[in-house]
Amino acid sequence: MWLDDRLIEYLHRPLMCLIAATDETGRPIAGRGVGLHVLEDRETIEVVFSAWQWPRLESSIRQTGRLAVTFVSPPDYVSFQLKGSAAMREIAAHDLDCAGRFMAATTNVLASLGIPRSNIAPWFTDREARVARLNVREIYIQTPGPQAGMLAGMRSQ
Repeated sequence: MWLDDRLIEYLHRPLMCLIAATDETGRPIAGRGVGLHVLEDRETIEVVFSAWQWPRLESSIRQTGRLAVTFVSPPDYVSFQLKGSAAMREIAAHDLDCAGRFMAATTNVLASLGIPRSNIAPWFTDREARVARLNVREIYIQTPGPQAGMLAGMRSQ
């Protein structure tokens, strides 16, 4: 699914990133992303996460090839969930740079909203960083309100 300009602009905001997968038995596995990169094809995103902090996430993605990633803008709760097929790829230096910028920007926004930095620090780490590549097939609006849960681009009746 092609990501339009508005969604790509949104993905460049400081965001919270929640990653969800299931293992081979269907048991949910969740974690927090610490970096994001939209590929040039505009249908694929890469999400950096810590295998140290979320040890079962990588194996679940490898086992099922499926992933859902929810992004939340802390100041206004504008939220989207992207779902699709996924694969793991090797980490590269630019991924760690991306993660560093992502963590700093989101920490700054959360701190500006009154959350103490000491509370935020444990939420973000790139220790044992991994990259999941998501081929986006579905996009859902998750912003609280009447359109929550709807496919993006659809309007309520």
